[in-house]
Amino acid sequence: MPVCLKIQAGGKFAAESRWRYLNKETIQIAVAFCDPKGTYSRHAAVTMASIFANTKEKVCVNIVHDETLTAENREKLEETARSFGQDANFICAGSLIDDKSIDVSKLTVDGARGTLYRLLLPDIVESEKIIYLDCDIVVNMDIAELWNVPLEDHAAAAVRDVWSLDYIRGVPVPRRLAMVWDILGVRRDEYFNAGVLLLNLKKLRGGYGFLSKVEDFYARYKKCITLADQDCLNYIFADDKILIDERFNRINADGVSEEDLRGSIWHMAGGASKPWAVCTRPYVDDLYWRYLCLTPYCRDRNDLIRLMLSGLSAPAYTHIHSSQCIKRLKKQMADNIFRAHIWTIPHILAAKLRGRKK
Repeated sequence: MPVCLKIQAGGKFAAESRWRYLNKETIQIAVAFCDPKGTYSRHAAVTMASIFANTKEKVCVNIVHDETLTAENREKLEETARSFGQDANFICAGSLIDDKSIDVSKLTVDGARGTLYRLLLPDIVESEKIIYLDCDIVVNMDIAELWNVPLEDHAAAAVRDVWSLDYIRGVPVPRRLAMVWDILGVRRDEYFNAGVLLLNLKKLRGGYGFLSKVEDFYARYKKCITLADQDCLNYIFADDKILIDERFNRINADGVSEEDLRGSIWHMAGGASKPWAVCTRPYVDDLYWRYLCLTPYCRDRNDLIRLMLSGLSAPAYTHIHSSQCIKRLKKQMADNIFRAHIWTIPHILAAKLRGRKK
């Protein structure tokens, strides 16, 4: 069995947990998150366990994090990998994003700090390619199928997001989104979801100017966008990507039966519809709890029941007691207003006018 060799890198990132992977047979995965509440590490462990349980090949998961990852959670993530005979590599990237000319605090309501870490992958992982996965994902297939997708000379492979899939089926793209896509030069039938990506790191490092393009994007468009790094990647890869089958990043679970679960990567996208917050996807949400049982976060049935009850009763939208209703309604209204992205419209119109003057 091939061994995933680790050599700590020196030079520019000597102070960071950066490793060089030398075995090309190893499938390289990356997850990235910021975990100020100490809860998101558990979701990363579920994603990892789902990969390991379905994949025979050697896998190394690169966990890109910041100082919010606790020693206890790090140990549980390491144990998740060890229990399957796989490897976990930790890369502390908190200070690296601060070195970029990107004002993270103004991108989304929560800063989107964790999601931006994926933009650093060409600089902090030295493999030729890598699969990036969000942590609200369950891989219910052999990840080698995605790893073996031929990139040829493209920078990335990705799956169309639900808006583009609906557009292909004859549903108009929401007007505000269409305006943004026009500004960014993204075709309506080609906007992809950035939660699952196969990235050509070799190309991105070789004269591509990837990070300079990222910084230029945020300088020009940060007041128009609401999907932070996803809009950025669609802009940069607009003419340099391949679009792959929906089964590699399935978001729409309407009408899915238990028999349909196999052979797909399931993405529980949506701010208030995570499986640990509310059950909105029959059968699909079940997968999260089943794979959680394969991690150190859930040792037995008692742990599972406790986690399910505490998780599903915690969100602000859950009705537990009438005395909290007003507070929950207030929070939900504020969230709905944010999701409407009302304040971006003036900046979108200004960007369109600037484009016309050119």
